[in-house]
Amino acid sequence: MGVVKTTIVIDEETWNEFKKTVSSRYGSLRMTSLAVEEAIKCFNAVELLKGFSDAMGFVTSVYPSVREVQERRPKLGTSAGEEVRGMRDERQARLSGLKRHCEEVC
Repeated sequence: MGVVKTTIVIDEETWNEFKKTVSSRYGSLRMTSLAVEEAIKCFNAVELLKGFSDAMGFVTSVYPSVREVQERRPKLGTSAGEEVRGMRDERQARLSGLKRHCEEVC
């Protein structure tokens, strides 16, 4: 695989912050190209997954598609919205009961 030289346009403040990060991480700006390449790989989900798989020692060359991942997700028997509503209603009932109790005692 070869290398590519490119020109990009970046906000000056963003670039200066990135250079500070590179300098503090690597000790100089000589590794800026490597840092940009690492940042691009982290932005690319496939490269990020490949790097993680390599680091963990997983042996794989084919990753499932987004559709396959969605199809394989476990299906829940309830709605998250219904669960949250139930918890909020229970909390409201508890707080209302405490408020009535305080009014009776005070």
